[in-house]
Amino acid sequence: MESNPNDSIDEQAVAWFIRLRADNVGQQDKARFIDWLEQAAEHRSAFYEICVMWGDEHLLQSLTDSARKHGILPAPQKKVCINPRVSLAIAACLALAVSLAGQLQILIKADYSSAQGERKTVQLNDGSTLMLNTDSAVAVKLEDGQRLVELLKGEVFFDVKPDPGRPFVVEADHSTTRVLGTRFFVHRSDSSDEIKVLSGRVEVSEARRWKNPLVLRDREAVTVYDTALGRPQKLESSLSTSWIDGFLTYENETLETVVNQINRYRSGVIIFRDDKLRDLRINGRLSIRTPRDMLAVLQRTMDLKITYLTDWVVIIG
Repeated sequence: MESNPNDSIDEQAVAWFIRLRADNVGQQDKARFIDWLEQAAEHRSAFYEICVMWGDEHLLQSLTDSARKHGILPAPQKKVCINPRVSLAIAACLALAVSLAGQLQILIKADYSSAQGERKTVQLNDGSTLMLNTDSAVAVKLEDGQRLVELLKGEVFFDVKPDPGRPFVVEADHSTTRVLGTRFFVHRSDSSDEIKVLSGRVEVSEARRWKNPLVLRDREAVTVYDTALGRPQKLESSLSTSWIDGFLTYENETLETVVNQINRYRSGVIIFRDDKLRDLRINGRLSIRTPRDMLAVLQRTMDLKITYLTDWVVIIG
């Protein structure tokens, strides 16, 4: 890892704090970290304050030798004062690190996957088509008289070729969806699955419990939670479906809702400094073919104040 000289010392310290907590940190990273510490007393002070603020005694302990050498051993009497922006950055970066856990296992299991910011179209040998949204993965089994897709993460649009003898089944974390031939979406998240039908008819049930399935028809959607099926809703907003055409189209949506969609196509986290901005209603269309430009376009068209702490930590307001 190289420190960016354009970043503030606090921001560089945050970056080193995150890097040193990674599972794959190497000797070269540690050597560069020591070099960075030696450059200035301000570097040592900033890094120490971040460790103390987060209460990470284990990290400081693992660097005991270097700490003694450079005079950054814990000093309980020291009053810690740190830039509030850095506090936000640490929380955001650690949340990001946690979200990466288990990604390798998913990719090993997947037959098809898309990177962040990428859409990928897959033609199955039964004639059905899958379009993977950003950062998505599926495992496919088309054999023994069945058509089974396991949605491992993310979101997929399914255009299923009819085959009355072989229902098409999609399993996600919280739901099971069964169809004969239709066009629909399944979006898997940590707390729920969302199923949206563009055309046709699907049956939806809780995961591994095919009992009293709910029937969805054209332009209907439902959210499935850990313990229950939600109520069917009319699919009125284009924001969650327009990505198949290469755009995020939004009409009278909150800024927070749009930003959450944008953040699916980019690495990092976006933080609202001013909570009042979350509920601001906006209209427009953004191209997802150039994910890096989406925030910049939003900033220009709405005259928003957007601060980039790093490429992957952004503050709005």
